[in-house]
Amino acid sequence: MPTSQDIDGLSLGKLWLILRRRSFWFIITFGVVFASVGVVSLGQWILRPQYRGSFQLLVSDPLAEKGSGGGLASLARVDDSVNVPNLVEVLRSPMLLDPLARQLGLPPGSLQGRVSIGLAAKDSDLLTVILLWDNPKQGSKIIESLAKDYLDYSLRRRKEKLNQGIQFLDEQAPGLQQRVVDLQQELASFRRTHVIFSPEAQAGQLEASRAGLVAELRSLKQSESQLQGLLAMVQSGQLVSPFQSPSSANIATSGPSTNIKNNFAPLLAELVQVEGELAKVEASYRSDSPLAQSLRARRDRLRPLLQQREKDSIFSALQINNVQQAKIQEQFSNLGAEFRRNPELIKTFEALQQRLAVATTNLGSYLSARESFRLESAQSTVPWQVISPPQFGVVPFEPDLQKRLSQGLLLGLAAGLGAALLRDRLDRVFHSNREVEELLKLPILTSVPFMTLSTDSAVSESIKEMDKMELFTLRESLRSFYQSLRTLRASRTLRVVAVTSAAASEGKTTTVAILGQTLVDMGMKVLLVDADLRRPRLHQRLGLDNTRGISELFSENPPPLEDLYHWVNPNLALLAVGNKLPDPARLLSSERCGEIIQQIRDQQEFNLIVFDTPPALELVDPLLISEHMDGLILLVSLGKIPRELPVQVIRKIKESGVDLLGVVTNQRTFTASGFGYGYGYGYGYGYGERYAFGYGDEEQDNQDT
Repeated sequence: MPTSQDIDGLSLGKLWLILRRRSFWFIITFGVVFASVGVVSLGQWILRPQYRGSFQLLVSDPLAEKGSGGGLASLARVDDSVNVPNLVEVLRSPMLLDPLARQLGLPPGSLQGRVSIGLAAKDSDLLTVILLWDNPKQGSKIIESLAKDYLDYSLRRRKEKLNQGIQFLDEQAPGLQQRVVDLQQELASFRRTHVIFSPEAQAGQLEASRAGLVAELRSLKQSESQLQGLLAMVQSGQLVSPFQSPSSANIATSGPSTNIKNNFAPLLAELVQVEGELAKVEASYRSDSPLAQSLRARRDRLRPLLQQREKDSIFSALQINNVQQAKIQEQFSNLGAEFRRNPELIKTFEALQQRLAVATTNLGSYLSARESFRLESAQSTVPWQVISPPQFGVVPFEPDLQKRLSQGLLLGLAAGLGAALLRDRLDRVFHSNREVEELLKLPILTSVPFMTLSTDSAVSESIKEMDKMELFTLRESLRSFYQSLRTLRASRTLRVVAVTSAAASEGKTTTVAILGQTLVDMGMKVLLVDADLRRPRLHQRLGLDNTRGISELFSENPPPLEDLYHWVNPNLALLAVGNKLPDPARLLSSERCGEIIQQIRDQQEFNLIVFDTPPALELVDPLLISEHMDGLILLVSLGKIPRELPVQVIRKIKESGVDLLGVVTNQRTFTASGFGYGYGYGYGYGYGERYAFGYGDEEQDNQDT
């Protein structure tokens, strides 16, 4: 017997046990599949051998090579890249293959399925075209014709796209021409209005003036630096006359410094004369002669005086230099103001010129592209190339018996294993209440027996149509449930309960309806609440409408709760859903929902209030509702749902902290259609979605108890 560990995974040991248990299914399936593959392969090899031919085709888009026109020409190109998957489908389509078949005298559609095309390398434009044919001679002719037909198609495709490009350019050119004319007129009008003819020339003149000022200022800075150096030498006691130093003669003898030179030129001439005479005397007489001593004394008096005159001259030159620099800085300021004068006009003028240049360039590009397209269209160059010529083999290619038998062996093993696993999976359901108690560790409150119910009438009418034995069995099972509730109520408050199930179509809604009818027969007054806001069904099982209900309690001005009851009989009432509500999970988790449930609990006239909630496997709705209940009851359908589903639901309920009272089992017929394998847990809202296990479809009422 499978245990809870069965849902944790499929180990090798477990797989071996399954194969031993289901060896008959494995052997039969394996033998059938392997024998079928072998017989079919051998028959094909004897009766219809297939021969193989192939060639390789290098495809590129017919317009991949760009003509003149640059980027603008690309606008006219319909398709600039090869979409290989789409191209392969076209090459294999009847559009290309059927005309070729008719040309070769073959019936239409005869080439479909015989031609296969694939990439020779990943992310490449090289295609390998393969033809399988049962006649080598005829196949050779077909493969050659196919290669030629593909090349002709590429040429036609190229010309079609070029013509489309020419048409596009013809449509665009008049608009571009008019654009150029409009901009030329706008520029001429702007010039006349603002007397602006060449902002570039004006800017050039200003820039030239600025450059001249920069050069002059740089020269003055250099002169200032040299004068500072001479001043330092003179202050140190050296006689470094700017008029005697070749390195600085250009500083002191030019410009304003010429006047400074004239101030001490006589003193300089006198010093030069004295030094000349002293040199002659020392050459002719003794150095201590009175004349030599007199000249030396005169020279020594002149040198300090000349040094002072040099210092004064340099100071004066520096002052003049500073004045000149200040004038240039002022000219810089005036020039900057000139630059800033009327900048918006210049900016607008330049923008107009730029727009005109762009429009003129675009027009020229379009015209050039159109001419290029026309030249391309006149050419008959085939864009595609056959890289490897068509070849057709003379030795049968298919079927490959060894390969086929190996595939049959693997397929047979896989199919046999799958059949064994599937057959074993079909038994992964509960078969008895004992299995439910052992696995779920919960008490069985009651077990509702299988019975046939009408799909066209309410539950009450179906109960009336039961025979005595069915009715007795049903009532006894529900009396057992009633007794279980009494036992539970002895130890706790148990007046408001919710009923849920793991999956849909387990018979939960029908069980709740029958439960209400039976408890009323036992003298209780019962309120049934349809809490399935997504797929309300309880009103159908009771033969009532769904015009008003819980949805009105969520409105701003809710009516009295008593006005929303639908009475089945004086002791059985239904609170239906009413209009569908958006986002049920959000509403059920809201504070308003708790207030509504508390309002329902306050209805003291009822001995028991039962909430019919949606399946709890993938929805939080039952858990949100059960937070306000005295307890939650889980319905488990025997012989239908996989065991792991209730296990998952119980784990989910315990994690939420909801009080799980016990389990009600619902016995089902054991049919293949009722298993629901391959299930999903989806539980849609009600706009065309389907719940798992058929929830949302018409419930199978003949098996829905």
